[in-house]
Amino acid sequence: MVLVAAAAMGLLLVQAGEASAVPLAVPHVVSISPADGSTIPSGPFDLTVTFDRPMLAGSYSFVRVSPATFPDCQPNARLSQDRTSYTMRCTAVAGRVYEVWFNRPPYMNFKSAEGISAQPSRTRFRAR
Repeated sequence: MVLVAAAAMGLLLVQAGEASAVPLAVPHVVSISPADGSTIPSGPFDLTVTFDRPMLAGSYSFVRVSPATFPDCQPNARLSQDRTSYTMRCTAVAGRVYEVWFNRPPYMNFKSAEGISAQPSRTRFRAR
């Protein structure tokens, strides 16, 4: 039997009959495209976030802080074959500055295959 319990420092994985608990690490972002602080050409682009482990299929939160700073994107994100990256096809308008969060309370749906929400992360970029 495997139990998952919340603890002050995060989730713990406890297997029956074992004396120790193994902490389950929170997933985190390893890369974002467009990168934070970058300038991209106007027009279509891929908004991609890559995590340090396989993620849960169909569960994601590309979070809009303001309609003025969120790009126009297709409604569904694609998960890579290795399940570590989600991509949305978007369009950038020249002169606009964009801000996108990947998880931000209360929207915490980027989750590992084990169901653990990823640490929030964001990118800000502009279009020329």
